Amino acid sequence: MEGFLWFLAAVVVCVSLFWLAYRIEPHWVAKDGVRFVTTAQLVESGNTPGVRREVRVAFVGDDQLMIARRSMLRTKSSMWRVRAKAPTPPRGKEIYLCEPVPADPMASSLLLRVPKKSRVVAALDALAPVAAPYDPQAQLMQPGTRRWGRPADPG
Repeated sequence: MEGFLWFLAAVVVCVSLFWLAYRIEPHWVAKDGVRFVTTAQLVESGNTPGVRREVRVAFVGDDQLMIARRSMLRTKSSMWRVRAKAPTPPRGKEIYLCEPVPADPMASSLLLRVPKKSRVVAALDALAPVAAPYDPQAQLMQPGTRRWGRPADPG
């Protein structure tokens, strides 16, 4: 009986450490504020966001971001532009919707998840286009949801 309790305690500790590792999102910012590490999710057109992945991001000229995603043994780097900022992000986070450069309507979008108190939030806010709340062309996140879409008409 005592051996079973020790086994059960070990399983509980392992499960709690796995849960804790899943909840912690990596984030690091270079001293110059040009490079940072955060998590991102790919969003296929018309679908829900995919799995969170760790990405390395660097600000490059012309209001673009170079985002490197690891996949198994290879690192894939591509250029992205911030298209919108989520008006109602989850608690403690800021979420930015990015589109690939050059723009392709059929390509996947990317959600960058950044802690609200991060030093890069101000720089990403400067890159996000400012849109009127009732602009039909604005790509904003629907309030109260985590889906991207056009805001409702004010009529």
